[in-house]
Amino acid sequence: MNDCKPVFRFFRLFVLAGLFFSGGLMLSGCSDFMDFTLRNTVDPDIGSIAVAGIDEEVVIRRDDLGVPVIEAKNFQDLAFATGYVMASDRLAQMISLSLLGQGRLSEMAGDIALDMDVYVRTLGGADAARQEYASLNPDIKKALEDFSAGVNAYIRTHEDRLPMDFMLTRYSPEPWEPVNSLYIVNVYNLGLSFNLSEEINYLNIAKKIGPMKSAWLIPIYPDEPLGFEKAKILETVAWDSVGDAASLLASVHDQLNRVMIPLGTPASNNWGIAPAMTRRQKSIIANDTHLPLEQPSLWMLIHMKSPGLDAGGIAIAGVPGIVAGYNGHIAWGETMVMGDNQDIFIEKIKKIDGRTHYLYQDAWYPVEQRKETFKVKDGKDVVRTVYTTRHGPLLNSALKNELKNVALPAKIDSGYGLALQSMATCPGQLFDGMFQLMRSTDMDAAHQAIRKIRGMALNFIYGDADRIAWQVSGRYPLRKSGRGHLPSPGWTGEFDWTGYVDPDDHPYEHDPVQGYLLTANHRTVTPDQDLVLSSSWYSPERAERIETMIRQTEKHTWEDSAAMHKDRVDPFFEKFKHAVFHPDFIADVRQIIDSWENSRKMARADEALIILKGFDGNMLPNSAGAAVYSIFRHEFIHNVFKDELEGEESNAWKNFISMIQAIYPADQDHLIGRADSPLWDNVETGHVETRAEIIADTMAKTISTAEQVMGKDRENWAWGSLLTYSWQTQTTRMKEFLPAFDRFAVGMLAGYTDRGPYPAGGNYNTLNVSGFHKGADFNVWLVPAMRMIVDFGLDEPMMLTNSGGQSGNPASDHYDDAIDVWLNSETRSMPFGDENIRKQYDRVYILAPKQ
Repeated sequence: MNDCKPVFRFFRLFVLAGLFFSGGLMLSGCSDFMDFTLRNTVDPDIGSIAVAGIDEEVVIRRDDLGVPVIEAKNFQDLAFATGYVMASDRLAQMISLSLLGQGRLSEMAGDIALDMDVYVRTLGGADAARQEYASLNPDIKKALEDFSAGVNAYIRTHEDRLPMDFMLTRYSPEPWEPVNSLYIVNVYNLGLSFNLSEEINYLNIAKKIGPMKSAWLIPIYPDEPLGFEKAKILETVAWDSVGDAASLLASVHDQLNRVMIPLGTPASNNWGIAPAMTRRQKSIIANDTHLPLEQPSLWMLIHMKSPGLDAGGIAIAGVPGIVAGYNGHIAWGETMVMGDNQDIFIEKIKKIDGRTHYLYQDAWYPVEQRKETFKVKDGKDVVRTVYTTRHGPLLNSALKNELKNVALPAKIDSGYGLALQSMATCPGQLFDGMFQLMRSTDMDAAHQAIRKIRGMALNFIYGDADRIAWQVSGRYPLRKSGRGHLPSPGWTGEFDWTGYVDPDDHPYEHDPVQGYLLTANHRTVTPDQDLVLSSSWYSPERAERIETMIRQTEKHTWEDSAAMHKDRVDPFFEKFKHAVFHPDFIADVRQIIDSWENSRKMARADEALIILKGFDGNMLPNSAGAAVYSIFRHEFIHNVFKDELEGEESNAWKNFISMIQAIYPADQDHLIGRADSPLWDNVETGHVETRAEIIADTMAKTISTAEQVMGKDRENWAWGSLLTYSWQTQTTRMKEFLPAFDRFAVGMLAGYTDRGPYPAGGNYNTLNVSGFHKGADFNVWLVPAMRMIVDFGLDEPMMLTNSGGQSGNPASDHYDDAIDVWLNSETRSMPFGDENIRKQYDRVYILAPKQ
């Protein structure tokens, strides 16, 4: 993160130097000049260094993409070297995530990060991380201490040549502490938790159109009823007061989404195929995790080897371990459960004898209070008071003063507060489970390891050569009443949490009779079951497509899984086609089009119908049909929902657009049903519109928009001309929150740090996912951040690729060299055999003990 003054000063020096050396500021010349200037911040792949803190020599082998294999003669040296390597590749990312997890990012980035810091500190996650660290078993503590020693060895030996981020921010990193890894884990936990963002979005929409009508916009699943029962309870709330606080929270979430895993939005696919269904009669495990497209990637690849441990896969920068991967015996991959382990409670608040109280079951109780002090780079210290009820911290109380770009919320003196109850302050136990899983040599040991992981709500699909299994990790609340889908009144006690689901009651299945297992963030627990994991599922289409592709192949190979990773067919399109082109309904649409007096509008609607009827649902970059279908979906969102929410600049509309990115969305729900929805009517006209009228009008608007954005020559219409991949740094993504001069500076610097755009394909419903901001633009932000296949029938079972380069330093060759591999959906072996490792990882760097 860059604070504005140093960014501008550095940019000015960069411009002057570029002019001096080249006589002009051409982009390629800038990149060459920057690489030359920053060359000493990049360690070579080949070489050696003597460092204090290890007992024996450690070998770090890298392949042509900079992916490391770390070989140590004992686990202490392995943990140390892992810290050194991660710092070498991603120190700035590690420091930023650790500071964010502590609520201290403004110490590095300035007041642009203050709102986020206040929010994170209010949740209490940093205190929880410190408490959990204190309770860790001695072996894990020792591993984190050794890892920290490795990070600090890198910082000490590079203090005069740290990456560009530290030059720009003038920030000197503190010595790394073992607890920092837990702060980072908490950041990921926050992003993986559901459904806080959804509840905040609902509050902002309900302020505009009321809780009952808002229920139409927050469906659970195609076959489940809408939440009218809970919405009716919320009708008694004074929405002006509650809505102000919710507006503030939505703005802070928008900022957080640009510097971390977007809150409650990541997705993923995984599947396991049993030996009976594979050509080589051995299991196949596949995984692709869907995360933001950014530079550097949220994952890094790593292989860790020492006596008793041999594991490779994806890792989080700053966390010593393999999150998903393979260890020679077991392979494992994850998706989000979409677990609803966050509830907003609306609290009634008032002052009694000068102190803030909240109502609970007809009695007033004093809130708990604590002071938090924030040190802001180039600014004065800021003090906030955090208030807490029995349900959790009052989010609006800590965030109420002098926040940027939003109206001030209601004062906490009286009215309503929004308390958040979550599992954020409970021990996550990731390290217990992850370290055990990395060493597991059989399925029972893997099962027990996953059972220990309570912080992250994940669907694990794992297997060995002969068996496969699905198991759910995490922590899920037991509620007195309700499902937690919508905000709850806090004063009744009716919706309180009473504990957590026992891990033995989590879903678990092994060696299925159908011969395969899969998850894709879809509903995995049916409504008639007592167990409530979530009411915020993704749409079912990706899961349906995985099952279809598995069942249509009799004997699977890894190539079939690779084809599934590349697949861009949207299964929802056939449902859309069935609904829109159903004989009875299309007759109504046809009658409406024929009644128009505007022949040009009629021709456009007819053209859209012809194109959509002939489209096969394959969202390829060169497909005109994919482009028209996607524009129709965009126009449909605006045509159906924008009038009630009062336009694109309204807070309600922005929250609606945010909400439909992650969950089973209202626009998709309306496309295939909800004929009785009041939202079909355009409230801005004097006429009551029908579903058929809206569809007909949207068809005409689709072609008009297509001509505007792709031109009138139909030969040039292609989905990839609209949908694009761009790798951007977090600095670029936060640019709009900076003052004008600094936006200009960051924008120019983006020419050096960012990559793209490149034509894209797919959409939210395709296995090869391309999540863009539906209803807003076609810029891809959600992608398969990694692709992994483990075919136990191969001599070298594991194949793994990342969505970006290994290094976070733009001066490194490994900053962007993996992008083409990802764009082409290539597979790359991650070998475990010693001879194959030496052949592929042919660049050797030695860490030697300093005498």
